[in-house]
Amino acid sequence: MASIAIALLLIRPLDGLFLMGPIGILALLALVAGFLPSLVSLVLSTIGFGVYWFVASSGDEPPGVVFPYVFRLITFFVTGLIVSLVMGSERRARQRAQGERLLAERSRLEAERAAAAARASLAALHESEERHRALAEALQEADRRKDEFLAILSHELRNPLAPVRNSLYVLGRAAPGSEQAKRAERVIERQIVHMTRLIDDLLDVTRISRGKIHLQHGPVELCELVHRAIEDLRSVFEQGGVTLSVELPDGPVWVNGDGTRLAQVVGNLLHNAAKFTDRGGRVQVVVSLVEGGRTYICVRDTGMGIAPEVLPRLFNPFTQADRTLTRSRGGLGLGLSLVKGLVELHGGDVRAESEGPGRGATFTIELPVREPAAPNGAASVGREEHRCGRILVIEDNADAAASLAEALAVGRRNVHVEVAHSGPEGIEKARSFDPEVILCDLGLPGMNGYEVAQALRADPTHRDKLLIALTGYASPEDRKLSRAAGFDRHLAKPLDLKTLDRLLAELCDPAGPTGRASAA
Repeated sequence: MASIAIALLLIRPLDGLFLMGPIGILALLALVAGFLPSLVSLVLSTIGFGVYWFVASSGDEPPGVVFPYVFRLITFFVTGLIVSLVMGSERRARQRAQGERLLAERSRLEAERAAAAARASLAALHESEERHRALAEALQEADRRKDEFLAILSHELRNPLAPVRNSLYVLGRAAPGSEQAKRAERVIERQIVHMTRLIDDLLDVTRISRGKIHLQHGPVELCELVHRAIEDLRSVFEQGGVTLSVELPDGPVWVNGDGTRLAQVVGNLLHNAAKFTDRGGRVQVVVSLVEGGRTYICVRDTGMGIAPEVLPRLFNPFTQADRTLTRSRGGLGLGLSLVKGLVELHGGDVRAESEGPGRGATFTIELPVREPAAPNGAASVGREEHRCGRILVIEDNADAAASLAEALAVGRRNVHVEVAHSGPEGIEKARSFDPEVILCDLGLPGMNGYEVAQALRADPTHRDKLLIALTGYASPEDRKLSRAAGFDRHLAKPLDLKTLDRLLAELCDPAGPTGRASAA
């Protein structure tokens, strides 16, 4: 600014009016440097011009030629310096203001981000609260269903015990072979079958939920399977006064699956339909084959129907449609859960439909179809007689051991059965008795069944004897352990004696398979 003023002072004055040039330039520089009109610069320049004009017009100039130029130089230098200082102050003020604006903007953005983070945290907190609330409600519901299940289980297991006890009372007083004794025997048999079914369902649901159930896949013809399931339960429908009809396709329908488990699925649906259909009602079973390689098994009934609020959780374990105190429909609420688990293990799906209470229900199973193939495998042995003359039963439950020994020996002259009630006693009796077949419980005092099997297999005298595990432990892990210990077969309690007879006929028949076989 000072250099500009000095350069302009070198211009030859034209009656003093040359000052308008520096003043305008200073004002222009103030405008350009500040980017905004600087009133302070204009005012100072005007004041400087006025002072000079006053001095010049007063005629009191000191003598000499240099003084006017020096005075002008000082005047404009001071004016330019003041203008520069003011402009620098304003520039710094603008920079501070701009910095404050940037800081304020940054603070605003940070505040917005913090607010957004707070809102996200609040939303996550609400979501977490909702999840915890839903989890707590689910746990409460599961706990409620567990308590209800335990009460139902007690009820369902106690119910068969009453007719069993009554029938035992009748058997103790009725004449052997009389009609009264036969009726009591049939009652006991039915109730045992019922209790076995309840326990099997409970164990199967547990295995499915833990992923520990193993299917024996093979070709299965659905029409024949459904027909057998209907024949097995036809008496149940006849006793309940329910009409049962079936509609099957003309040709066979093949699927790849476990025939026993699929028969269990169809049987559960039929049993469910019979249980919830009143006398005079109808149940229809339809097997259909559709395009796309799928087949459907539909079980329709005209029974009590299903309430809309029950349908979404109908296949959950322990779900009960009949919540009345009488519980005339019975059951543990496991049958449909078992159906769903087994069908899904076969790559299929199951669904339930109902128009409401009193309007009946329809259960539909969908399964993938496989190419038709003839089932392989030989026919099962149907004989009940066997040639195993010496059998040793190792069982710590005295009643179970005695009743099994009597059942094995009854009606057979060539069979001699001995009983031991502990592991060490069983090993000692095996050495003295030299049995051909050893039925051994796993939960034994002194030595468990696995240790007994290992000890017998280590003895060359008993290395090739037929060793069968007879136990309530029937999981796949238990079967692996029994096979590793040396057992040839693994049978679960309660034992079906006809199954045992067929197994012994197969393994003890000199013309059939003999010696040790792989554990089943």
